[in-house]
Amino acid sequence: MDLHGGNIYRIAREKGIENLLDYSANINPLGISEKLKEEVANSWELFERYPDPHYVELKKTLAKHSGVGRERIVVGNGATEIIFLYCKTVNPKKALIVMPTFAEYERALNTVGCQVDYFDLRESEDFKIDVDRLKEELKKDYDLLVVCNPNNPTGKFIKLDKMREIVAAAGETDTRLMVDEAFIEFVEGDYSESVATLGEKHVFAVRALTKFFAIPGVRLGFGISNDIEVLERVETHREPWTVNTLAEISAKVLLEDEEYIERSKKWIEAEKDYMYRGLEKGFKIKPYKTETNFILVKLLGDITSGELRDKMIDEGVVIRDASNFPFLGDKFVRLAVKGRETNSQVIERIVRVTNEAG
Repeated sequence: MDLHGGNIYRIAREKGIENLLDYSANINPLGISEKLKEEVANSWELFERYPDPHYVELKKTLAKHSGVGRERIVVGNGATEIIFLYCKTVNPKKALIVMPTFAEYERALNTVGCQVDYFDLRESEDFKIDVDRLKEELKKDYDLLVVCNPNNPTGKFIKLDKMREIVAAAGETDTRLMVDEAFIEFVEGDYSESVATLGEKHVFAVRALTKFFAIPGVRLGFGISNDIEVLERVETHREPWTVNTLAEISAKVLLEDEEYIERSKKWIEAEKDYMYRGLEKGFKIKPYKTETNFILVKLLGDITSGELRDKMIDEGVVIRDASNFPFLGDKFVRLAVKGRETNSQVIERIVRVTNEAG
């Protein structure tokens, strides 16, 4: 199984199926902003120059959008590079990851020889975090706590009032806190709910433009911290020019494209609700409420997630088999939220296939 779900290129080659609906990737269904397309078409001369190695203007753009000072920003080739750089910089010996979640946190920690423990989000608690239980766990001398918020794959979001409790508990136990906010734009209130607004020195927020702005091929991520010393050390570990000119142009245009941002929020909110209600009608599946652009679904019948994935490929749809997320097992899949026409098709096919499987 691919670590991050469906490799649509490989599946299309192996199965000989054209026009697969990719519901394994969580990208804004509106696609790339028209303003960005126009700007790129008029900016070819910029590609003849090296990017600014210090990314001063890019950091200004990201800082303004995030409501923080430029000196608190570090940029990278996607959120994944930022995650790896931060782990390399702080070099924790023992870390706690809130699971199930994105696999790259553990991979990044493994590269620095860190002991990794899991804090499980329980199905019996609707995959919502139990802050009191987490506080007790943090007393076991961890150097780093990792939280994905909103979480992938559960779609749950920890509101800022609860994050304050977690931040305080981490501070009391001298634990650094890395919070991946790659999906925060999909949340009502978005950046006002960010842990970065708390300004705590032991907190490091990770962001990306990939998901909401539909530019996974561009690769632009950034980190926000109040610990200037850590940010300076991160910069020393970063290779030069890992962020290209196209990424810098993208940030400048996209973060100022208010029409695209508002239209995306309304579109996704409506389609998320539509898809949840449609899946809820299935007898053999249980969708979970989400605050992102994807939905976690439990299979209640005899079919496993791997079997459903294969059957859905035959139906022309690629879904995310979530069985390789710790604590989920082979009864969970994750579905992206896209446009109404294809959402309707995917709902119908999943409900039919799971009912037929018994």
